Amino acid sequence: MRDSGNVARRKSFLGKKMFNGEKLAAELWKIAAERLHALVPENIYEQWFSSMQPLRLEGACLVLGVADDFFAEWVENSYSTQIADALSGIAGHDYEHKFEAGYFPQQPEEKPEAVAEIAAETVPETLPEFSEDSFARPGSTRVNSNYTFANFVVGEENRYAFTAARRAAEKPGLFNPLYIYGNTGIGKTHLLHAVAHETQKNNPQMVVRYATCEEILNSFVESLNNHKFGAFRSQLRDVDMLLVDDVHVLGNKEGLQEQFFNAFNALYSEGKQIILTSDKRPSEIAGLEARLVSRFEQGLTTEIYAPGLEVRIAILRGMQQDFMMRFDDEILEFIASRISSNVRRLRGALMQLLTRVSLDPDMPVTLERVEYILHSVFEEEFTSQQITVDEIQKKVAEYFNLRISDLLSNKRPKSIAEPRMVAMYLARKLTTSSFPQIGSAFGRNHATIMNAWVKIPELCSKDEELRRAVAVLERQLKS
Repeated sequence: MRDSGNVARRKSFLGKKMFNGEKLAAELWKIAAERLHALVPENIYEQWFSSMQPLRLEGACLVLGVADDFFAEWVENSYSTQIADALSGIAGHDYEHKFEAGYFPQQPEEKPEAVAEIAAETVPETLPEFSEDSFARPGSTRVNSNYTFANFVVGEENRYAFTAARRAAEKPGLFNPLYIYGNTGIGKTHLLHAVAHETQKNNPQMVVRYATCEEILNSFVESLNNHKFGAFRSQLRDVDMLLVDDVHVLGNKEGLQEQFFNAFNALYSEGKQIILTSDKRPSEIAGLEARLVSRFEQGLTTEIYAPGLEVRIAILRGMQQDFMMRFDDEILEFIASRISSNVRRLRGALMQLLTRVSLDPDMPVTLERVEYILHSVFEEEFTSQQITVDEIQKKVAEYFNLRISDLLSNKRPKSIAEPRMVAMYLARKLTTSSFPQIGSAFGRNHATIMNAWVKIPELCSKDEELRRAVAVLERQLKS
C-alpha cells in the first residue's frame, strides 16, 4: 500500500543531497514508517517498530538501531517482507535494511522531583499480562475451561504424562520441573490447563500463571522498550506455579534465556512448581543453553505420543457432546482410522463434517459421503505419514547433484557434509523415526543426527541460500 500524498515529499527527499547520512536515514525512515503503519496492525507497529532508530545510510542500505541482537533477529524473521515493502519504490529507488544492536528508545525528559514522586505513587510499574486468559489469580482460573483432567481421554500413549501432570497438581513440587514433550496437537496444552484447574480447586490461594513462551517473549520485548525489567521479572517470579507452553521458542533467544534461567532458579529454590511443554526434548532444542538443558532435565521428563485408535474414537465421542448432532460409532471409527497424527486434525475433521452435514440434514450420513466431505483432510493425513528416510535421502541427493552413496559415505567436504546434515535434519523433522533409527539409516550413531538437528537451523540463520534449499526440499517432500 502506497501513500500518494507523500510523492512530493519523496522527491524532495532525494533532492536534498546536502543532507548527511544521518539526515537521509531519518527522512527515509519517516516515509517507510508511515507505510509500515498501513502494512501491520497498530499494536504490532508499536511493539516492534516504534522504538527503532534510523542511524545512517550505507549506500542503498538503511541501518536501523534496535535494543539487542535478539530483537533484530525476531523482527527480521517475522517482518522482513513488510520492511522490504515499506522501503521499496521510494522515489523510484529500492532500499535494503539491516539492524544494529545497542540502541534503546529515547527516555522522556525527567520531571521535577515533586511531580515524579506523585507519578510514582499513582502510576505503578506494570506491564500487560502475558494474555487475557493466561493468569490465574487466587480464587479464579483464567485458562481454558474446556481443558480439564475429567475430559482428557487417557490411553497407553499418554497415561504416564497424564499421571505425572495430575500428581504435580495434587502435590506441587513433587516433580520439579515436570517437562512434557511430544508432537503438536496431542494434548500437552490440555494437560497444562488441567493442572491449573486442579491446583486451584485443591489450593484456592495459590497463584498459578500459564503462558505460552511466545507470550513471555512478547512481554520481554515490551519490557525492553519500556525499561520495566522489574515488572517483567515479577510476572515470572511472583507465582506459586509457573506453566509454560512451547518452551522450545527459547532457542537462540539469548536475552530471554538469561531472564528465564534466573526466574527458574528463583522459583526452584523456593520449591515453586514449574511445568514446561515442548515438541522436543531439552537436549534437542536448537540454540538452548546447556545450563537450561540441565535445569529442564533435572526433574521428570516424559514424552506424550499420538493417541491410539480406541482413544481417538473416545475423543471424537467426547467432542460430539458439545454439539446437537450425533454420528454413529461406525462413522466415528472410520474417521479415527483415517486420522492418527494428532487430536487437532481429528477435531478439524469432525467440525468440517458437522458443518457440511448441517447444511443438508436430510441426506443420510454414509461412509461414502464422509469420504467425499473429508477427502482433502484424509489426503493431507496420508501425505504427512508417507514421507520416509529413503525418500528424503533421494530428494536431497538429487537437489545437491550428489549420489545417495555420497550421503552415506564418510566423505567430509562441505559440498557433501552439509547436504548430509540437511538430509538428517529433514528426516528428523518430517518422519516419526527416532534419532537412533535415523542414525542407522545413515550409518551413524544417534549423536551425529542430534548434532545435525541442532546445526542446520544455526547454519540457515547465517546462510540464506542454505535456508532456501531446506525450505524448498521440505515443500517438495510434503507435496
